[in-house]
Amino acid sequence: MANPEKGRHGWQVAVLVVLAVIVSPVRAEEPKLDCAPFPVPEFKLTWVAADMLYNGTPMQMRRFDSTESPQAILDYYRREWKATSQRRGSIEYDVGEWKAIAVLRERCFYTVQVQVQRGAGGGAVGLLGVSQLQNPAQVREAGKGFPMMSGSKVVNDFSYRDPGKPGRTILLMNAYSPATNADFYRRSMEGDGWRLIADQAVPMRGSTEQAYAMTLKRGMNEANMTISRSAGGSSVLVNVMDNP
Repeated sequence: MANPEKGRHGWQVAVLVVLAVIVSPVRAEEPKLDCAPFPVPEFKLTWVAADMLYNGTPMQMRRFDSTESPQAILDYYRREWKATSQRRGSIEYDVGEWKAIAVLRERCFYTVQVQVQRGAGGGAVGLLGVSQLQNPAQVREAGKGFPMMSGSKVVNDFSYRDPGKPGRTILLMNAYSPATNADFYRRSMEGDGWRLIADQAVPMRGSTEQAYAMTLKRGMNEANMTISRSAGGSSVLVNVMDNP
């Protein structure tokens, strides 16, 4: 939206591209998805993310495998959504090698991404995603609660609320060097009760600067952070899991 961790990390790139980390448990007041069931033909389904937030918007995502062709699947959703959409019907667009079709029902946005199944047997493989539009006044600020240097821009903020392994992923960028960011996070994370258990400087190809990979622990939580050079500054990617 099998091994759920493998599905999660293998398929996020196709949908939203990019991730990063959690620093505290997900709060109970955060919104929950409240949408009608996704119409599904004869698919083999695997959860990618059963319960997550993307920049404060509740979402679900599943992978599907089908013996039908991508065109047959697109035709199914064209027919399914033609009479039930509130506006002009579904919209279609490309995402790299993927074909996508989406529709808005009430405040819920349903998206299908599909491509040819590689290997023997043919058929199609894809993703079913549903998200729910929120009141702008109630949407959580992206990156809220996570320390960051002045002027940092949050690119993505994912919270995973899967039973047994809640977590959060944040990707942010700023104009400071990787070394300056690394110094900041050593101080701020340790000041917030995290214990630095691994801190490695990694040479970057074609640069005199270094990237940094850190692992921190706080109680049963673990944070993995990567800081590297990006255009105009640095990118900071953090992944924190409860009970890893």
